[in-house]
Amino acid sequence: MKKVELSNILRKFTFRGFLLGFIVALLVFLFNLNSNVFMQSNRTFADMLILFPGMWIVIVLPFITTAVGYYFALKFIKIIRKQRKSLKFESRRSERVLKFVNNLREGNLNNTELVTDKRDQLSRSLLKLHDYLVKSKKEQEQNRIEEEQRTWVTQGLAQFGEILRRNNDNLEELAFNIISYQVNYLKINQGGFYLLNKNAKGDKFFELTSCIAFDRKKFADKVIQWEEGLIGRCALEKDTIYLTDVPNDYITITSGLGETNPSAILIVPLKANDEVYGVIELASFKEFQPFEIEFVEKTAESIASTISAVQINIQTTKLLHETQIQAERMSQQEEELRQNLEEMQATQEESDRRAVEMKGILEAIDNSAISCEFGVDGSLISVNQLFLETFKYLPEEIEGQNLKIFTFQEDADDLNKVLSDLQNGKNFKGRVRRRTKLGEEIFLLTTYTPVIDNYGDIVKILSLENDVTDQVRMEEQMQRSKDELGIMLEQARDEMKEQFKEIEAVKIRNEKTLEGALDAIITTNKEGILEFFNAAAEKLWGYERSEVLGQHVSMLFSTETAKNDLFVKAYVNTEEQKVVGERKEVPIKNKFGDDIAVLFLLSEAQVGEDQSFTAFIQNVEVELF
Repeated sequence: MKKVELSNILRKFTFRGFLLGFIVALLVFLFNLNSNVFMQSNRTFADMLILFPGMWIVIVLPFITTAVGYYFALKFIKIIRKQRKSLKFESRRSERVLKFVNNLREGNLNNTELVTDKRDQLSRSLLKLHDYLVKSKKEQEQNRIEEEQRTWVTQGLAQFGEILRRNNDNLEELAFNIISYQVNYLKINQGGFYLLNKNAKGDKFFELTSCIAFDRKKFADKVIQWEEGLIGRCALEKDTIYLTDVPNDYITITSGLGETNPSAILIVPLKANDEVYGVIELASFKEFQPFEIEFVEKTAESIASTISAVQINIQTTKLLHETQIQAERMSQQEEELRQNLEEMQATQEESDRRAVEMKGILEAIDNSAISCEFGVDGSLISVNQLFLETFKYLPEEIEGQNLKIFTFQEDADDLNKVLSDLQNGKNFKGRVRRRTKLGEEIFLLTTYTPVIDNYGDIVKILSLENDVTDQVRMEEQMQRSKDELGIMLEQARDEMKEQFKEIEAVKIRNEKTLEGALDAIITTNKEGILEFFNAAAEKLWGYERSEVLGQHVSMLFSTETAKNDLFVKAYVNTEEQKVVGERKEVPIKNKFGDDIAVLFLLSEAQVGEDQSFTAFIQNVEVELF
């Protein structure tokens, strides 16, 4: 209903309620007018209210019935609005259900805008139907994708098997064809094939045998050590490594537009019968799908088996070739052996001759040097006659003894350190202090040499020593003389310091004397730099001494005077001969630019290479006055 109709209902019910109350009140009033009691009264309205108190209720009855009518009208309107809202909701729900059913019929399963509640069985059933259709569609799509992936893997394995069959005698060509096929078939950016090799020492390492669009700066030599980086980890764990969070400095993909990091790295070990033969590393801007990883892992098994077979073939061919070469060599060696036997006979004769010479050399050393042999722990094995004479022992007294009996207690740590170095195969050469049987101190120039057998073990220590005790005593005497000379030089330096102090005191007294002189006195060095400027000179020129000390003396004369006056010219120029000992009248120029005539007397002083000139100046005008 419209709002106007609802208002009319409200007015009608209200008016009818008022009309009902009014009619009832009017009938009661008319009935009371005909009553005997009212007829016996004065027949006024006030008498009626007094005689019939209930008339008060009759008077307000129209208002009560009006209010009741209004109340029931509101109730009725509320019912109407509720029914109207329910009808509107049902209409919208029907439209949504119809639209939902049409979408399901047309296959549009993305529309799920359907209001439902616990009591709406139809909507819930339709939503269940929608969920079933969506699930069925996803399963069909997933089955289709899985079927495509299986077909893709099957076709790839078939093509890959053909590649492995074509290359079975050249590992580098096989590696290039493998990595090229995988990069193209997977539609990725780059890949590398690492083959496991061994060096001469038997250490394992991975060599980048082949690559596609590969630029790894930190592996420019194309070699990765065993267990190094992700390649080594993949081989060690014998499991696939898949990274989607690639470090910035690990690997880059280079194109004509620049360099950037890949989004995913796939590293797969090439293993067969639990033995690793290499590693494949693939990089791409897109992430690898599980079926792609499965494809690479399956091809890795075939690659490992093929590499094993190729390596066996190569090794067999190599062994066959080496066998042929060895057969030829054995024939040559048989002839060489016959010749060597003849040469060995001649060598044996030469060896016997050298043994005789060596025996003579050893006897000469034994007669000229103190020698002994001892074990690595310092226990004596044998000594020569000079050793016994030097240390004043009898042969039976040192039998089974240790070197420590010839060492002072304070030198024991030094001996232990030398023995420790000898045990490590190091030689020792130096001067040592030793003790004789009588407790005398001797000094030896010693050489200890370990004797090593064919197995690298130290069997004994050979010692050759010379007695340098007299030389040491002479050095000590020279050192004492040197110390005494040092003391004498120190005393001489002290005396020189005192003399310099006296000279400095005299210099200070002289400077104070010159400072108090009435005549102007200035001193320059041989370069013409002012070094002294007394108070009278300050008064004469008008300069403070801080303004002139360190400056050239030419600043005290005008340019014309320094150029034309021969006395001043020689005085201010370093290279010219100064006029010394003659009083000259020359003009000077004060601070204010005035020329002043003065009497100039120049004296010279020289100490060693230091040369100075002192000038005594008198103001002519003052003297004349």
